[in-house]
This record gives sequence, structure tokens and C-alpha cells, in this order.
Amino acid sequence: MAGSDSQKRADLPIIWKVRTIKNYPEAHNHILVGRVLQITDSYIRLHCRTYHYGRIVTRPEDIKIGSVMVRVVPWSRVEIINELPPTFDYVRSTLLATGEGQVLFTDGKNAEPIGEIASKRQVSY
Repeated sequence: MAGSDSQKRADLPIIWKVRTIKNYPEAHNHILVGRVLQITDSYIRLHCRTYHYGRIVTRPEDIKIGSVMVRVVPWSRVEIINELPPTFDYVRSTLLATGEGQVLFTDGKNAEPIGEIASKRQVSY
């Protein structure tokens, strides 16, 4: 039954990792991770958690985690969007450091990078 598969997909939440544009090169990076509530021509509305970090990230303590709440982001501020698995638990996710100095956020089943560490130990995308 193709209809029931389509219905099951429609019932699953859409979870996005959104990176926003920085105002200037020295500004902190901002990532929002959460459930898409609304998409309009002007903005996206998310129930999400935020991650704020500078250019050098080698351990979880280098990242500030914001509260889970509803946020509205204008499309003009969105740099990139990654769709995460619909089962990703962004509310209970935690940070995890790898041996290579990379920091991931994980819900215990899935792990997503905050950023990749370049040879000079700076975050790059």
C-alpha cells in the first residue's frame, strides 16, 4: 500500500540542522537543530536547540548550547540546511568529542558533526 507509506512519512517530523550566516568573519558560528514547524517564503520556524562556537573547537566545552525553544529564522540568514533523520532526538542530544579533535552532537543513535577540524585546528565547512 503506497498510500500508507506516504502517510507514515508525512507523520514523521522533519528535523533540520541549519547553519546561519555570520555578520563578520570573527563572529561566532550558529547552528540550530530541531523540528521544522513552518516554512514560508520569508522564514522558517523551528522548535530547536542552538549551538554557538568560535573558530577553534577541540572539545565540547568550546561550544555553548542554547535552550530548546521556538525560533524564527529569515531565509536571508540561512547559509546551509542538512536534513537529519526524523528520529533524531535534538532535545536530549549531547556533545561528544572524537580523538581527532572533532566535536559531534549525538542522540545516542545518530551523530552529526558540529564542524570539521582543519589542520590548524579551526572549524571549517
